[in-house]
Amino acid sequence: MESYTKLAIVAIVLVATLVTEPMATNGLVICGVTTDGLKTCQPSVAKNVDPLPPPTAECCTALGNADMPCFCKLKDSSMLGFYDIDPKHAMELPVKCKLPQASFHC
Repeated sequence: MESYTKLAIVAIVLVATLVTEPMATNGLVICGVTTDGLKTCQPSVAKNVDPLPPPTAECCTALGNADMPCFCKLKDSSMLGFYDIDPKHAMELPVKCKLPQASFHC
């Protein structure tokens, strides 16, 4: 009975992982930008990289709906660090992408 219980727990964990992984990867929106969008911008805002590559067209498109006041609130949190994003570089992206949000300052 004990081995059956362990097997059932492992099966539940695997199913939960398979079901929630696509949602976590594609469905999570942070400040108006999907996690996939954040990933396209990551090389341009990575920590400890010099020189940084310019943002890609995909990155700039992903930032089109970015909520900059929201990102300002996150810049000192661990959320951006989780994606290895330097907040200072992240705040430079709207200018580099020539987005309407470029005039916003924290």
